[in-house]
Amino acid sequence: MSASRVAVRAGYRLHLGFYRYLDEGLAYGSVGVALEDPHLELRLTTSGVGGGLEVRAPTEEAREAAARVARSLGLSSGVLEVLGYVKHHVGLGSITRTYLATAIAASVQLKAVNLDLEELLVKLGRCRYSCVGYYTMVYGGLAVDTGVGHPGDGIPKPLMLLKFPQHWYVVLAVPEGRGLREEEEEVHMRDPVQVSEQRELYRALVELTTGVRLERIDLFARGVETIQEVAGRYFSRAQGGFFSSPYGDLIAEVMRRSGLRGIGQSSWGPTVYGFTDSYSTAELARRSVLSALDRIGVGCDAWVTRVSDVGYSVQVSSSRL
Repeated sequence: MSASRVAVRAGYRLHLGFYRYLDEGLAYGSVGVALEDPHLELRLTTSGVGGGLEVRAPTEEAREAAARVARSLGLSSGVLEVLGYVKHHVGLGSITRTYLATAIAASVQLKAVNLDLEELLVKLGRCRYSCVGYYTMVYGGLAVDTGVGHPGDGIPKPLMLLKFPQHWYVVLAVPEGRGLREEEEEVHMRDPVQVSEQRELYRALVELTTGVRLERIDLFARGVETIQEVAGRYFSRAQGGFFSSPYGDLIAEVMRRSGLRGIGQSSWGPTVYGFTDSYSTAELARRSVLSALDRIGVGCDAWVTRVSDVGYSVQVSSSRL
C-alpha cells in the first residue's frame, strides 16, 4: 500500500494599509506584500484507504480553519498537519493562509482542477474589506486591490501586481499581544468614511509603486509612511492609539534609529515592520528591537526577511507503507 503527501509552503503577508477609505463608491483599497518568512506549511497525507480525516495543528483556530476547508471540499480521509509559525491575530494573515493552503493541498489530492479559490473565500467570509492576502498568496510580490464596491460586485479586484526588489529587506517584529479578531473588527470597518487626506493617499500609492518599479526605496518608504500615518489616525480609536500594541512606538523608534524606513503596522498589529536595502542594517535593527524589548521584559519574535516573488510552493511525494 502506498501513501501520498502534498506539502504546501506559504509565507505570510504584510498589510501595508489602505490608499482609499471611501471614494467614488469604493472603500478600503489595500496594499500588501508576500513574505518569505515567517511561513506556515500544510501537509496532507493520504493512504488510499478510509479511516476519516485527522487534523493536527498547534492552535485550535488553525485546526478549525483547516477542518472547515476540508469539509467544504469533501476531503474525508487522511492526515492534515499545520506546521511552521502559527500565531493568529498578529497582522500576518494566518487564517487566510491556512484556508488557502488547505484548499490547494486538497485540490491537488482530490485532482479538483476546477477549484475556484475566490468563490471559496467568499463562502468562508474572507476578502470582505481587503483581498491582498489572497493576491499575495497566489501571485507573490506586491499587490494592490481596487477596494470594495457595491454589494454583488464580488471580492476586490487586483489593481496592480508587482515584483519586488530582491535586494530590499524587511524587518518585522511581533511583540506579545494580539490585534483585533475578525468579529471585533467588523464594527470598525462596516461604515467607512471619507478622509480629508484622500489626494495625499493617491499620491502616496503612486510614490510607493513607482519606488518598487524603479527600485527607489526612498519613494517606496515615503509612500508607505504616508499611508500608515493616515491609517494610524483613522483607526486610533479602534486600537487605542497609533499602534495597537503598547510596545509599537518603542519598536518603531528603535527601527528608525537603526536606519529602517517605511515603518508601519501590519493590519491590526501588533506586528511592526520596516524596510531597508542593507542586510547589515536590517540585522542590526532586528537585534536592537529584541534587546530593547528584552530590557523591559517583553517577549517578541523578529525576522529579517524579504518580499517573496512566490506566494506559495507545492511538493508532492509518495511512499510505500
